[in-house]
Amino acid sequence: MISETASRILIVEDNAELLHVLRELLTRHGYAVMDARHGAEALVQLTSPAASLPDLIILDVNLPLENGVGILGFLRRTLHSAIPVIVLTASATEEQEKELAALGISAYLRKPTGSNLLLKEIGKALSS
Repeated sequence: MISETASRILIVEDNAELLHVLRELLTRHGYAVMDARHGAEALVQLTSPAASLPDLIILDVNLPLENGVGILGFLRRTLHSAIPVIVLTASATEEQEKELAALGISAYLRKPTGSNLLLKEIGKALSS
């Protein structure tokens, strides 16, 4: 059972299988998990008046309808939010990597990433 004070993590990932694995891993470790399967869905969740912002975002870069760079740019420039973001992606261009770094990320991880490393980075990001 997840406590009411559990950290809320939004996973933005279009791969259904990976999303399921991440959700199970994080739930098992006591996090409250939300998810979005494409960029537009993530933007709706981040701007919905009914929802509260997550404590951390795990963000893929190559997403349908809005890529991860666009989502992070919106988060930083429009929402003026410093929510920690861990980028978890199979590939990003050098330009995308530079843009992500300039916008401020807590960690950049390449898929596939081991669960221990991901959990370690989540812990570091949430304690910062």
